[in-house]
Amino acid sequence: MGGCDSILDINKDPFAAGDEQLAEQPGLLMTTVITGVSSDKVMETDVFNRWAQHYVGAGANVFSTADNFSVPTFPQTNTWSTFYVSALKNASRGELLANRNGEVNTAAQFKIIQAFCFYHLTLMFEDVPFTEALDTDILFPNSDSQQTILKGVVTMLDNAMSSINEGDPNKISSEDLLFKGDMNKWKLFANSIKIKVLMVLAEKDSGYAGSRLETAFNSPHVQDLGNEVKLDYYDDLTNANQFYKLHFQFAGGQSLFFYASNPFIDLLRGSNDPRIDIFYDRPSGTSDQVPHRGVAPGSRSAFTVTSVLSLHYISATSPDYWITAAELKFLRAEAILRGWINGTTEDANDYYREGILLNIVHLNNMSTVQASGKGVTVQGFENYNNSLPDLQNLSNANALLAVHQQGYIETFKRGIDAWTYVRRTGYPSNRPLPEDATLSDHITRLPYSPSEISSNPNNPSQKTLDAPMWFMNSN
Repeated sequence: MGGCDSILDINKDPFAAGDEQLAEQPGLLMTTVITGVSSDKVMETDVFNRWAQHYVGAGANVFSTADNFSVPTFPQTNTWSTFYVSALKNASRGELLANRNGEVNTAAQFKIIQAFCFYHLTLMFEDVPFTEALDTDILFPNSDSQQTILKGVVTMLDNAMSSINEGDPNKISSEDLLFKGDMNKWKLFANSIKIKVLMVLAEKDSGYAGSRLETAFNSPHVQDLGNEVKLDYYDDLTNANQFYKLHFQFAGGQSLFFYASNPFIDLLRGSNDPRIDIFYDRPSGTSDQVPHRGVAPGSRSAFTVTSVLSLHYISATSPDYWITAAELKFLRAEAILRGWINGTTEDANDYYREGILLNIVHLNNMSTVQASGKGVTVQGFENYNNSLPDLQNLSNANALLAVHQQGYIETFKRGIDAWTYVRRTGYPSNRPLPEDATLSDHITRLPYSPSEISSNPNNPSQKTLDAPMWFMNSN
């Protein structure tokens, strides 16, 4: 991919290496694909969480300067290489080998991962190679529009789901770190990705997305905690969460780099949200009665009384969540209120309430939250739940606002999902520009990788980093 650069070799013949073991067992490639994508999601693109203003980097280092939209090299260069060069290369190679062997399930597993990667790539860079990206005969692939890519991803997912044969034992199992070869869960995963893609499309092309969303929501997808898609990490440093490794190496496992963001902590405090003690830790020695305190995005400074990103999320065992049950509930409530799918405001209210409960239980189930005793109590949940509005008593605009608030909170610490949520919905509409922002508006995209620009003469011209992407809400 991207011309003749030796490391961007996705367009080379995948069988040229003559690797007999891979030819016989293409599933061996899946572990590399999944771990690479997950590592990038939890570490390289953590900056997306700050652009969504869930927390702030502090101090004179890369963790703070990125907040004011001075984009460091790692989320553009490393992320491009991880998703476009490595993951797509290996997943497409695995699919080709599987098809050659007649392994329809293995091919479908690789196809779903490809769709996941293309979906993320267009949300990060907008126009990227898609129709020509995996053609080994094309040295310099042209890029496609975001609309073409998103619709193409829907088709990829449909094709993958329709090809799955749950009675066929030939599939990736031990190397499948997400589902251990459970093809029913692969279907749930694929349809859940499809719902998320269609929600992005619906704002600009509701005619295309509407009927497809209706079908997707009425088909099996991730709706309960037991089917959430996540990659688990472990206590041993080799298999620990990458974000934890950063803090283990440079901060002795303490939370010293990321602080509460004023806009987000004000939202939580203003609604007496009991999740605040899960998201943030007060400084050592501070009484639990002292209110949490944040800092302004881009401020590059913090104080001894500033709340820090919680050690619930800076843990060796912190999972990397790819799909959660709560997010699908909030998306369904939104789709009803937007008129994209059938349903009443009462239905939307039910999904809204289910999403809140699922998110709180999801957080309470984290082992680090359980160990800390900071989880939401039954009484705390009931008090919070009783304080929330019944969507049936609100105007449609205010009902949608209430759903967006919860959907935004639910994406906490989920990088690309959080950043996409604020870009897609326009919520919160009052997000302040970071102090000393290098752009005149909020950042909307990553710059293209310099290696891709230099190696592919057909790479698109770089748009300004605050130019709205095609999918974005006009707000």
